Amino acid sequence: MFKKYIPHPTKREFFAMILLFAELILFSVFVPNFLSVDNIIRVIQNNAEVAIISIGMTIVMLMGGIDLSVGAVMGVVAVVTGTMIEKQMNTILVILVAAGIGTLVGAINGLIIAKLHIPDMLATLATGNIWKAVIFGLLGGKWLTSLKPQFAAVTTGRILGIPILLLLVIAVYALFYYIFMYRKLGRYIYAIGNNENAALLSGINVSYVRIMSYCITGALAGLTGLLYISRMRSVEMTIGTTTAIQCIAAVTIGGIGAKGSGSRGSVIGTLAGVFFIGFLRNGIVIMGIPSLLENFFIGLFMVICVLIDSLNAMRQTKIAAGEKDVQDGGAA
Repeated sequence: MFKKYIPHPTKREFFAMILLFAELILFSVFVPNFLSVDNIIRVIQNNAEVAIISIGMTIVMLMGGIDLSVGAVMGVVAVVTGTMIEKQMNTILVILVAAGIGTLVGAINGLIIAKLHIPDMLATLATGNIWKAVIFGLLGGKWLTSLKPQFAAVTTGRILGIPILLLLVIAVYALFYYIFMYRKLGRYIYAIGNNENAALLSGINVSYVRIMSYCITGALAGLTGLLYISRMRSVEMTIGTTTAIQCIAAVTIGGIGAKGSGSRGSVIGTLAGVFFIGFLRNGIVIMGIPSLLENFFIGLFMVICVLIDSLNAMRQTKIAAGEKDVQDGGAA
């Protein structure tokens, strides 16, 4: 009964996986021990925050939106919870505060976009700048350093030799894969992205789903703030500066265009995009290539993927127009 909810895997998702495997093979040829267990674990640890936030970005972009405030939200939560950890406050309370702040900020974004009809790019750019100012105000120009490893078990621990952080990422992706594939919320997200007016006419509360999507994105950004301070044990003024663009790049390379893809795209493609960028950055650093080229290559692959999406859209439009002409000719 659930099969009707499941979108078919797209060529773009397979393309993202092919890119990832080709990248791994290429770097393994030129970089000794590139595929060693230690290096793979290092890449997973360094990209866990982006991987988790990218799930929220996937939801938002599937519906044709975008969220530029995720890095600032992660930063605000990291500062607040880092201060709470300094004061040795209860662990459960710290987690609840992290999720609560993220959800609240996401709800604000969602309400501004869904109820006030302000474009998502402008709304989240504005709120992101507000939260950056909050970070500066809370830190007072200083860093939080030497934080106690209250969640170190999550970022450095292992179960049967498998990093707990990897298991956490897998668990979060499995949860949202289930939501996308088998729950009404997932079906509504795809329906809105495919045709918002049709979704509205079919009885879907589009505003509610859109607000929920930003709440989820905010909550994920908040929880990754905890992961960040657990891994780094410090909070700097520039925290989260590049997080949004990394998430957008991962989602775009993973198969979802900047204007949304409606019935195509999934968290599987997003995960492939995240690790493609993660291993790309890792390989560039190991090979001693100037870091400026890192952004060049990421931008280049984003352009290539968007170009592929545009060409596919043009081809599908021509096919649909041809079929309509045939039907009109038959009717005549």
